Amino acid sequence: MPPYLIHAALMDSAFILLAAGVYIVMRLRNERWWFKTHRLLGVLGAVCMVLGLTAAAIMLAGGGAGVHAFLGIAAIILGVVTAGLGWLQFRLKKKPIRIIHHWTGRATVAIQAINIVLGLRLIGIF
Repeated sequence: MPPYLIHAALMDSAFILLAAGVYIVMRLRNERWWFKTHRLLGVLGAVCMVLGLTAAAIMLAGGGAGVHAFLGIAAIILGVVTAGLGWLQFRLKKKPIRIIHHWTGRATVAIQAINIVLGLRLIGIF
């Protein structure tokens, strides 16, 4: 399998997992299972993003940096920061951390969506 397909599959999986996690928080918070599912989706999404970055690094081997690469790195950093803030908000019990966690999660998904389009343009689909 070509490395770019592995990268694309991992990053698309991360996007779907994180978007589902955001959806659960925004629409299904009244369900008993919402928090555990949200946390699981967030962790799995962050893992997929890091693995996708690894696939991209192997694929490019130090070259080919462009807007897609920079936005991808920003999304990964933001995704990891979001996961860390999610964990931290229950340790420190500070409302500002919770608000920042919410907004960084939404921003991560938005940046991922934009970057998916840029990636598809790179391989000639758009």
